[in-house]
Amino acid sequence: MKWISALFIGALIGGCSTTEYRVEQIEDGNATTLPLRFDSLYGGRDGESVMAEARFSNGRDTVEIDFALHLGPPAVFTSGTYRADIGGRTRSGTVSCPSLTFLGGQGTSPSVGGIFELNDDQGRAVYRVRMPATPMARR
Repeated sequence: MKWISALFIGALIGGCSTTEYRVEQIEDGNATTLPLRFDSLYGGRDGESVMAEARFSNGRDTVEIDFALHLGPPAVFTSGTYRADIGGRTRSGTVSCPSLTFLGGQGTSPSVGGIFELNDDQGRAVYRVRMPATPMARR
């Protein structure tokens, strides 16, 4: 009976996780998916700290996100910034992370994923990036 409960909880959590890369533009509360593709995730772990950089692109359109995590149980998003060049317009600002996934890092490359909101200078989300847990490459 215990394994059935564990299986149910695992399926419930897995069903809520991000399973595809997606970059969305948010305007007037509506999200529109942009045709950006995942390019890379670089970073490294130093003790309880993780610094990472994710990149998405399509031609000249790019989004770069730099962020930091603190590993404790649980892993916590601590800060982030972004730069987006989309449709000839450049935006930059802070990043918030309402949902974070961090796996591994003890002998294997850590994997990071989640939902990252890219905010304007008033703190409003203008882009949302959904990223499944992805192994970080070292630079």
